[in-house]
Amino acid sequence: MTSLWYRDVTLRRQAAVALLTVLIAQWVLSTGVSAQTTIIPTLSVSETYDSNVFYTPKTLLGPDQKPEDYITSVMPQINIARAGSLVSGGLFGGAVVSKYVNNPSLDYTGINAGGQMNLTGWANTFSRRITMLSVRGTYQFNPASSGGFGATTGGGVGTGFGVTSITSPTNAGLITNRVSSNNYSLGITGGYTLTPTTSLTSSYNYSKVSFGNQSGGVNNQLFGTEGHTVTTTLATRLTARDTVGATATMSHYSQSQNTGGGTGSFTTIAETLNWAKLWTQKLRSTLGAGGIVTLPVGSDVPGQSVKTQFAPTATASMTYSDFSEGLRAAGSSMNPFDSLPSLAGSLNPGGINPPGRYTATMSYSYSIFPSYAFGSGPMQAHVLGLNATGGITPKLTGQVGMNYAHGSSSGTSSASTYDSVGLTAGARYLIGPVMASLQYNWLYSANSASQSALGQASQSETAFSKKMVMLTLSAAFTSQNFFRMDRFGFVGQPSESEGTSGPSSGESGSGGSGTELVK
Repeated sequence: MTSLWYRDVTLRRQAAVALLTVLIAQWVLSTGVSAQTTIIPTLSVSETYDSNVFYTPKTLLGPDQKPEDYITSVMPQINIARAGSLVSGGLFGGAVVSKYVNNPSLDYTGINAGGQMNLTGWANTFSRRITMLSVRGTYQFNPASSGGFGATTGGGVGTGFGVTSITSPTNAGLITNRVSSNNYSLGITGGYTLTPTTSLTSSYNYSKVSFGNQSGGVNNQLFGTEGHTVTTTLATRLTARDTVGATATMSHYSQSQNTGGGTGSFTTIAETLNWAKLWTQKLRSTLGAGGIVTLPVGSDVPGQSVKTQFAPTATASMTYSDFSEGLRAAGSSMNPFDSLPSLAGSLNPGGINPPGRYTATMSYSYSIFPSYAFGSGPMQAHVLGLNATGGITPKLTGQVGMNYAHGSSSGTSSASTYDSVGLTAGARYLIGPVMASLQYNWLYSANSASQSALGQASQSETAFSKKMVMLTLSAAFTSQNFFRMDRFGFVGQPSESEGTSGPSSGESGSGGSGTELVK
């Protein structure tokens, strides 16, 4: 039954995504002229050592399952961008074909697709007060996912730990065993100037994750999760360095057990007060704090009834950068590659910083997220991330990152907690049109779940660690500057041989249940 669901649903969704990709590509090519449309095919080949390909304690594996493996992956991808006076946008689509040496039954082909459109210029034809109008979307079919912290930005292939945007349940730090999944996301954001010092920003975000076959010697409870989040932020600039405001967020999540054993849903309403501060030309910070209410939900399924709950919520970030001036100047650019979504296994433009250019970011979030493993319903989670990148030479860039997450959830008959830590260190070196990337990842995860039914109590605990070493060669076939941030990070900025330039668009600062800080 599971295999039929996996095959039929996957085929339908892949066909829908393929059709959407073709339609968007047709729009890009038909509405732009040759000087405005860029098509860049890329190809990445990676060799990976993974000490635990199942994301499972090794004691639970069968005799024919070997935790250590060597993986060869080939990732073809096409990148399309259009820069116009009214509309600009970027689109990528590709595949991830992976072969395993010790576990050939794990061989798979995954799909990545994403894109964004900047409609601000078109919206300005109706009103010059509209400061932002953009649409973003992603699709990912991953037969080897397990949750985590999302993907880092900046040209890298594969997963990496560091500051990431929390946009769906699967990147809030909850780790499960190896499982196939389909992930969707869609978002629209708009901004409007109310007064010379006050602005209004609103966004809608949709996310959905569904699960298929599991592997690794265990069969966990997994819940497909669909989420809708609406966020509205009012921001007032008090001084040249200080901006204050408030954010209201409503989120609704629907969940269904992977085996069809139960369904549930819950709704949260959050309100935060925000403060953004430019301390120096290199140091800036954002802070948001408030409360979040989980509305009551009744359910006939044990463990899925939710009472009214109140909890604090907070988000904070601090960024130190030697090119903050360029960062602010780039905010009004119409570069089609700006804010292009990043997915594990996809290749984004950029990745090589000019020498001496660096950025260090720390972010923290405490809020309510949906639990999709071991038990459904609302989950309180702390997520802390650190990330630093810097240009060492004109062709060499280094990166280090760390994430930590702690979460807990409780229902009428079940409770679970988790802790996870991820570390990344790596370097990227540019050899002509080819970028060589060497990355080391270390992950630790511990989960505890308890249930009580019919007077019987049970508790399960799992913990594992894994390390990955990945060497990747990536080539851009029609561009000599695909991996240079000074070329694709900003429109109209000079290359490093011509002068200074700013950074590429950083990671979004969204956190909590879709709450965004004043920017």
